[in-house]
Amino acid sequence: MTPNTPPRPQDASDAVGMPVEARERGGWTAACVRTLLRTVLQPSLGFGRCPEPIAHGKVLGFLATLRLPAWVLLVGLEIVRVAGDTTPPLPLRSVHVLLEPPLVQALSVWLVLMVPVGLPLLYFFGGLLAHVGIALTGGAARSIGASMRAVGFASGPALLLIALLDLPLYLGDMPTLVYLGAVGGAVTLLLVTAGIALARTHQISYMRGWLVALLPALLLGAVTVARAALVLRELPGLPVPEQPYYIP
Repeated sequence: MTPNTPPRPQDASDAVGMPVEARERGGWTAACVRTLLRTVLQPSLGFGRCPEPIAHGKVLGFLATLRLPAWVLLVGLEIVRVAGDTTPPLPLRSVHVLLEPPLVQALSVWLVLMVPVGLPLLYFFGGLLAHVGIALTGGAARSIGASMRAVGFASGPALLLIALLDLPLYLGDMPTLVYLGAVGGAVTLLLVTAGIALARTHQISYMRGWLVALLPALLLGAVTVARAALVLRELPGLPVPEQPYYIP
């Protein structure tokens, strides 16, 4: 065993995987809560052995349970606001220096509505990038499905934080620095948990796991910031138009 290589699992909790995979007691919500707590508080557990075949549906169900309730609330509030004809005038933002306001508004709405579609895409590409990184840095001990499972479970806490940030981002006027700092915290959390998850899954060193986890962490950060750039008032390096509101 090489230095910094995580030890192999020695207890039953690691052998059965995550609670949403075992579901020995309680319902789905309770299993998701236990999985979330294990991912945050004990990230080294649950990844030493992967139940085969990989239950991708349960991983996606776990992610959807964390990500979509806040999305449903956001979409519902937006529908109520539009139906009540209380939509405020469109304030001009830094992004309007580059793109026309109607186009920005249409893109923003489309990206919000596509969140359920983007969730499995993020799950697939995050795991794929991590697996390619492991293969290029010495080889992967397990399948790409195992890498997707590791990154998927590790993404849960970060996706929950991003889901909660969407509410003040779209419904209020969230300061850019506050939002970027919070997203940076979510990406860092994903980096730490995914690195440990990948290290345990493929029996590699933690340092190598964290290095490879940079790829899915950067993917999540880039996608999140690009989507938020359409609604943030100010963007670094771009001025805010002098005219306060868009007038058709």
